[in-house]
Amino acid sequence: MRKHFDLLPSVAALTLLARVASACTAIGIGRHASADGSVMVAHTDDSAGMGDPRLVRVAARDWPANATRNVYLSIADYPRLLAPERAPEYEASSSAHADLPWAKPLGSIPQVAHTYAYWDVDYGLGNEHALVMAETTCSGRLRAAPRGISNGTALFGIEELSKLALERCATARCAITTMGSLAEAHGYYGGNSHLGKFEPWPGLGFGGEAEALLIGDARGELWIFHILPGPGGPGRGAVWAAQRVPDDSVTVVANSFVIRHMDLSDPNTFLASRDIHAIASELGFWSPPPSTSAVGLAWDDAGAFDFTAAFGGAPASPPDPTGRKELVARFYSGRRMWRVFDLLAPALQLDADWGYLQDAPTYPLAVRPEKLVSVADFFALLRDHYEGTPFDLTAGPAAGPFGSPNRWGPGAGERQVPGGWERAISMHRSLFSFVAQARAVPDGERALSGLVWFGEDSPHATCFVPFYLAQRELPPAYTTGSMATYSEGSAWWAANVIKRTMDLNFRAMREDVRAAAAACERAGVDVVERADAAARALLASASADAEIGSELSSSELSSSELSSSELRSSELSSAPANARAGGEASVGRALERETSAHAQWALGQWRALFGELMVTYKNGYRNTPVAEGISRESGIGYPAWWLKMVGYGEWAARVRARADAADARRAAGEPPRPLAPAPTPDPDAISPAFAGVVPVGPGSARPAVHDRSRASGIGERLGMAAAAIVGALVIFALGVLGGHRLDRITRHHGTHGSGAHAPLLPASGSTRGLAQAGGSAHGARPSGSSSKLRGAAA
Repeated sequence: MRKHFDLLPSVAALTLLARVASACTAIGIGRHASADGSVMVAHTDDSAGMGDPRLVRVAARDWPANATRNVYLSIADYPRLLAPERAPEYEASSSAHADLPWAKPLGSIPQVAHTYAYWDVDYGLGNEHALVMAETTCSGRLRAAPRGISNGTALFGIEELSKLALERCATARCAITTMGSLAEAHGYYGGNSHLGKFEPWPGLGFGGEAEALLIGDARGELWIFHILPGPGGPGRGAVWAAQRVPDDSVTVVANSFVIRHMDLSDPNTFLASRDIHAIASELGFWSPPPSTSAVGLAWDDAGAFDFTAAFGGAPASPPDPTGRKELVARFYSGRRMWRVFDLLAPALQLDADWGYLQDAPTYPLAVRPEKLVSVADFFALLRDHYEGTPFDLTAGPAAGPFGSPNRWGPGAGERQVPGGWERAISMHRSLFSFVAQARAVPDGERALSGLVWFGEDSPHATCFVPFYLAQRELPPAYTTGSMATYSEGSAWWAANVIKRTMDLNFRAMREDVRAAAAACERAGVDVVERADAAARALLASASADAEIGSELSSSELSSSELSSSELRSSELSSAPANARAGGEASVGRALERETSAHAQWALGQWRALFGELMVTYKNGYRNTPVAEGISRESGIGYPAWWLKMVGYGEWAARVRARADAADARRAAGEPPRPLAPAPTPDPDAISPAFAGVVPVGPGSARPAVHDRSRASGIGERLGMAAAAIVGALVIFALGVLGGHRLDRITRHHGTHGSGAHAPLLPASGSTRGLAQAGGSAHGARPSGSSSKLRGAAA
């Protein structure tokens, strides 16, 4: 996602990168690389600001001739859309909403005769045909503005394009060509609209002018789609490209284009906008060899066209003499790409320090995982913080004594101390995340094909609950609510409270949250198995009824027999269709009953989990129940490395020196000396307690601190950790604990089946690989399950 950028790097790069930190991660897995044969796409929506966490269903509809379809401005706030013609949730809930700048459409296009039902979030998620999408914002070399804003003429942002594709398409190829042709004809804009005010990205280069989608379908295809504004002119409102991912592979797009060399003579693998070569050449982004272009990046020795080198964003001007901008551009995307590939295909031994380069591919577009990937494996990827690597955000001084992976957005301190943090997949500012499956099912079972596992807030603090794209309803906890108003009835707030509570002691509490999430998600697997079985039984019954109706309608009954059987010929002829329609409706209701009951149960368990965490870690101790109403209290304390770093061991010497001095003054008859006020901290100063300290946390490979600038940064980071702990205590004021049962998370529908995939993540593990060692990433098709994958994630 591309909203409200509060980036982790230096302040010198903040103007250039003012939006990228809100960008998302998208991961896709082909059908022959997944454990159940489904195509899977995943998305983390890493928004800052006041986003809109609601899931909204737009119903299927038939439209009259000459109907039009309104197109609205893409925005970053709640309510994300004011379009009552689409869904009740998009009606203005107050007169203030009705007057918002984005309540009126930018324009309209001709409507088609029939539109499919779909679920959306900020972007389109998936439709009744199991067409599924995952988004990530990228940097692009061209820019444009929406109609009527900053003299803009473009009609479409990626939000509306993705929803249009779900309305009109059942396959990934259709979605790509539909979005591409509409954007070419009517114009595409990137950038961000906040509270209705369009904010173009600063400068050319590393910003949010472009977008990428991973698109999967029930036919078993997985595609990468890239789009950016076009240069303008008839049919040149957008530039886009698409590439099919091999069925046995996994891909990741992390805020940078990844499509490289394109053979447009192979439409089974590559698709692109018209005039793409001519546009690149005219703008000086590419020219066939042996000549060079103004950019000089878009061709190799063979002269193959490189889409990313031509149209991807480059570091903006003026250049940064410190080199920090280039490092951010290189590793903000590159580190996540490396991590996904390294966890699933560790035998490739990809280099974590290559990073992402626009002018040359450093990592492959896709790799073959060493073991088949399950849904539970996907959850583990989304919860990753680089555990067990030198980039581990849960280790070292910046994580504080309790290993928090969260790094808050920049403020006054970062303006004084330029620097940066690693960017993990799971983040503190995530709005939601999901894994969407396009499952291969027999004919007649389309309702079971599209399945989504949805987690509110950050992946490391949520339970992913399943729902079917064919169902019509979800509990209100998932379809209502706002980040601006706390609500105990909101699934988003339930997860957010857990995340903020974990900051009291992340290292201790993550084990409790992991166990709760694993139990909750195992229960979800059981729910899907039951729902699938119940739906298939209903469909079989409806099919049998349809066959009986068909036999009756074709039988040669006399008019008297018809009268005696009280059947009319019209009723007979429609009996098969009515039976099937009734079966489909019954299936939808059955799916809704199962998944909605589970989602509501999961919400209750997450509320109860808050109470359990509060009791277990009351007042900084670990409290273990020993009898009804009685618990044993034991100290958690601080890690020794942190105590040494903050001067804990020198307390006695410091206090003794002050006491000796006071004793000498008293013996000399001096009057009491008032305590002098503490001096204002000098941001460039370093406490003697930090001098020469080697801060080493579990799994950390960080160097020693020997200079003033590094140590000063440590002081700032410790202050941030302390502020996080104090801030988390405010949760008590929310009143969430009152009235909640402290049921254990494992109490749900009795004992869960053993067929569910276990969570992949031990408390600590190898620095490499969610996959088992051995095997070639490029050898035979992977087999087996990855339920015992190695690695660690929060």
